[in-house]
Amino acid sequence: MVEVDVFWAYGIGASAAAAAGTPVARAKHPIDTPHFSRCLLLLSVVWAPTGLLLLLRHPSWETMQVADSFGDIPVWLVLAFGITNVTQGVLGFWVGAWLLSQGRRYLAQLNWLAGYFAMFFVLLYGWDGLGYDRFLYDRDSFAGAPWSQGAGLQPGAGVEFLTSSVARTLYLDGAYLLPPLLGMIGRWQSEDARRAGLAPRSAWTGAWQHLAMVFGAALVTAAASALCVGLADHLLGGARSGTAHLMAYAIGLPASLAAAWSFAFAPGRPAHRAITRALGLDHEAPGAS
Repeated sequence: MVEVDVFWAYGIGASAAAAAGTPVARAKHPIDTPHFSRCLLLLSVVWAPTGLLLLLRHPSWETMQVADSFGDIPVWLVLAFGITNVTQGVLGFWVGAWLLSQGRRYLAQLNWLAGYFAMFFVLLYGWDGLGYDRFLYDRDSFAGAPWSQGAGLQPGAGVEFLTSSVARTLYLDGAYLLPPLLGMIGRWQSEDARRAGLAPRSAWTGAWQHLAMVFGAALVTAAASALCVGLADHLLGGARSGTAHLMAYAIGLPASLAAAWSFAFAPGRPAHRAITRALGLDHEAPGAS
């Protein structure tokens, strides 16, 4: 979706830097490394076209039900969408490389998880608490009828979205994107573990660990934050718009992230221990986390 792909692109670039590890951390100019070149190829040749395919075939769904047709989307937005799908990934890689160069290997992992967190939060909550509702509605299944509140949960939508025309395009995109992405992440993690003298691990292991962090740490945290913002909005009147809704964001989002850090991601907490142990980061100096 247009609203989330900038965050997903950032997560892809940042996760590539984190997976590359030592060569990127030690490089004087990380963007001159082979790892950056391969990441850039993935972003431009594989990742960006998948988003453009969805925008062309399902413009209403790809814009979170804002546009009725492709012709309703401003030309500048289409161009910006294609460009930022690459540039945001480059930014994520650069920030990840900088964190690695500072010895902040754990923060480099949180950096890419933050991109996926933002992606999932927008998908689940959106800007009005109805992100999930918009996501689960495919106009093609309802003769092109525009989305309205609750449409994503009516009979024929919801779980049945999994067999919709949008879902079939998503499966095609996944078949195009996931093998090179997960293969790259898994292989680079395996190579960096070998450089560090850690126990041998396969590229498959790295790929599965990456997915576990995406759908474990990032998705669960985003869902909790969406619930927290939704609760704050309910307590403030449940308008899902206006000043009260902005207040719900200002209260709910920082509170949920502070709780996630304090109880899960801070050094010594469960998520920190799981991530550092799984990726072999627990051998680094205390000040490097």
